[in-house]
Amino acid sequence: MRFDEGIAKKYRQSIEDAFQTILDKGNETHRRTARLILDSEMLVCVFPVSKVRASGLSGVINPSETNEKIASERLSLKEALGEVFITIAEETLGSQRGAEGTFVHENQHALDFALVIESFSNADVNPLSVYNPTLYELEWAAHIVSGEYMLQIGKEEYLNEGLDLMILGRNENGCFVDHDGIRRRLKESYGMELGGNVGSSASEMVGLRLD
Repeated sequence: MRFDEGIAKKYRQSIEDAFQTILDKGNETHRRTARLILDSEMLVCVFPVSKVRASGLSGVINPSETNEKIASERLSLKEALGEVFITIAEETLGSQRGAEGTFVHENQHALDFALVIESFSNADVNPLSVYNPTLYELEWAAHIVSGEYMLQIGKEEYLNEGLDLMILGRNENGCFVDHDGIRRRLKESYGMELGGNVGSSASEMVGLRLD
């Protein structure tokens, strides 16, 4: 993982602390994704929320350059992650819970974009393994790992956030990842549902081509 130029030391520390907590307290999926990112050249940027317009976002650094590599090279997953960025809002880094939660969510997106790049670059030898999920599938996966992380931490503030976002539910046995709640959230907040609008494909979202 590499940092964009000019990121303040306090923000770098918050990001490093968030990744360390994910490695220490996340489940195997969280840890595996974090390790892949830390071992890669994925770019991390920090900007004010007024510019990011979200707690965090992810995408491809330079789609035209990545498309050239897809057309001429066979990229590994590690190399593909080097084509991807995560931007996190400065304000998000003011809360360690917010930083952890945003990176768990955006790490999943970054991994998915890297898997798209890897599969596109290898499509000539492995055309049946092309990976290009819809926005619905991307958000479903990111919401699931977010809910699982909240349960892993288990603190009331994490659980309450999950309940407020409809990612978690609660019954007599405690909290759980609420698949029905996530479906409602994706419909109400994103306007997407299975059998209806599932959004653009990942490649369309970040400007990738499979020639």
